[in-house]
Amino acid sequence: MSGRSVCALAVALAVLAGSAGCGGGTASVAWKGRPRSGPVEGGQMLFGTLVNHSARPLRLRAADVRVLDRHRRELSAAAAFSGGYNAGIALRGFGTEMFAAATPAVGDGAKVVMAPGATVPLSVSWKGEAAAVEVAGTQLKLH
Repeated sequence: MSGRSVCALAVALAVLAGSAGCGGGTASVAWKGRPRSGPVEGGQMLFGTLVNHSARPLRLRAADVRVLDRHRRELSAAAAFSGGYNAGIALRGFGTEMFAAATPAVGDGAKVVMAPGATVPLSVSWKGEAAAVEVAGTQLKLH
């Protein structure tokens, strides 16, 4: 292989490697470790930690977190960037009101900015048989 060919190959590999973290099929967020989940009155709850695998800061809103069933249909759910059970955020009442929509304030887990490589806790509650949690366009499987 000539020096010119080696140079061209090196440039091509550098371009491919550089685009891998920019959404070119690579997940921007992932679970750090294994999330914990279990039943709560009338539904399920999950506590996990997200890690930003992208090369840029991510601005996430809890209102954009979706819980999907195995057919990719959205389930009734609530989410917060919180490391544990918080009845004011994740659960809002009893029975059918438990998963009612609410508008959390900025300081209570509604929004977060994640630097590249940073982690943030996520708490999610839902009703139904879930298969994945979708964050920043990435479907994270439930373990």
